[in-house]
Amino acid sequence: MRTTISINDAILKELHERAAASGRPFRQVVEESLEIGLAHLSNPPDRERFRLRPHPLGLKAGFRGVSLNQLYDQIEAEDDIREP
Repeated sequence: MRTTISINDAILKELHERAAASGRPFRQVVEESLEIGLAHLSNPPDRERFRLRPHPLGLKAGFRGVSLNQLYDQIEAEDDIREP
């Protein structure tokens, strides 16, 4: 079946280079690349779950539960007060 698609220039160049390097027809390289991509999408590799370990920051009790944006705003406000 024939179809027309738009392909990014960099990808098109790489497909042509792979076809030339392997001596295979461009169409065959495109079809194999699509097959590999589709197989990867239907069976993504199992990934190990990322675990984040919290570390105490030594913040004073008054700052616990406060977002970093709030802390930054507080520091910025204190700096503005100190400047003449």
